[in-house]
Amino acid sequence: MMDVHGFTKMRTRLMSIGIALLFFVALSAVNVVIFRGMTERNRLESRTDSERTFSILLDSLRRYDDFGSAIEATESLKLKILGVGLYDGRGGMLYRWGTVPDSYESPESVEADVKYAMARIYLENPKNDSLVLLVRPSGDGPPPPPPNDDLMRGPTRHGQSFLFDTLRKADVIYLEIRQPQFWRQKRFQTFLFPMVEIILAALVVFVRFLMIRNGEYRDRIEQQKNLVTLGTAASTLAHEIKNPLFAIRLQTSILSRTFPGEARRELEIIDSEVERLSMLSHRVNDFLRDPAGVPEEVDPVKIASEVGERLCGRPIVTSSSGKDLAVQIDPERLRSILENLLRNALESEGQEEDVAIEIAKADNAVRIDVLDRGIGLPPGERDRVFDPFFTTKSRGSGIGLAICRRFILAARGTISLEDRQDGGTRARVLLPEAVA
Repeated sequence: MMDVHGFTKMRTRLMSIGIALLFFVALSAVNVVIFRGMTERNRLESRTDSERTFSILLDSLRRYDDFGSAIEATESLKLKILGVGLYDGRGGMLYRWGTVPDSYESPESVEADVKYAMARIYLENPKNDSLVLLVRPSGDGPPPPPPNDDLMRGPTRHGQSFLFDTLRKADVIYLEIRQPQFWRQKRFQTFLFPMVEIILAALVVFVRFLMIRNGEYRDRIEQQKNLVTLGTAASTLAHEIKNPLFAIRLQTSILSRTFPGEARRELEIIDSEVERLSMLSHRVNDFLRDPAGVPEEVDPVKIASEVGERLCGRPIVTSSSGKDLAVQIDPERLRSILENLLRNALESEGQEEDVAIEIAKADNAVRIDVLDRGIGLPPGERDRVFDPFFTTKSRGSGIGLAICRRFILAARGTISLEDRQDGGTRARVLLPEAVA
């Protein structure tokens, strides 16, 4: 069942996802508006340029016989115009210059009623990087020059008269104009728009990640503040407990000399409980100490042998390495780790002679296994055994494994508990091998 903290954390994450989606939609809408404006401006500039070119071409008819001669004689028109054609109402060709269709067919993308209601139609041709301008000269064609116009005199008069007669017969003027800048901008915008969307999505995800991390950091800082307060209180309490415990132990020592023999059993119980409280205060102080200590290069086999001899009264360490091993850790922290693991093994309700320590080299680390044949790990409690003050023993303090993990992590190592075949537990510690 989810606790209140887990529910709050999940709700915060879901809210952050919703806010991130709304933020992305808002940014995406702004992006769409901007790109639509850019596209429309590009389109209007292209059409304006096409209209300017068409106007120049029509104006040149006052000096040249037809469209072709005007284009050939004008460098700017020759560079911009790919082809020009005149078609009658049935699509038949009346005049052509350059690359134009042999016959004109109404564009399928334009409805017939709309097409004939418009004086101009613009068709994009990406194959040639051009824009096709379709014009109905009945609404836009130039008027024929007046009879007394000086430009109508001379050898070009018959050619111009023929062209104006041709324009009158034409139902559509087909003009294809190069628009390289328009197509460059269009392709760039086509590429840029999805890239901006991807960048916006990545930015929103990154901002959400930062918000979640900042929230976690704030929670962690609050927790650390609480831990500092609790740690200070626990350290003070453990220190204050030592004085009355020492007084109780002193008094029981005096009473044991004067009480008759049958009363000494009760005094031994008092001594045992005083010893347990004293050990608990020492362990609390261990947990609150700097976990790293003063690291130095130490021999794990030597320290494990000393701890094993002291707690078990016999050699319990075996090493499969053919050379001396060394780890970088505070020696007192390593002794505390081994003492806590060995005490757990001795209290596991197994045979004391089955308790052992195996040390071996594993890649770039040193593996230390503390073995027993006890009742094993309680079902469903594997993840909680390293929590401070969690215990399944009636007389356990529940802080030994928390101390072990705290010291091991500070030494950049790992600790895990595993069930052994045929019963029992393996406490495995991996510590980085000291580099010479």
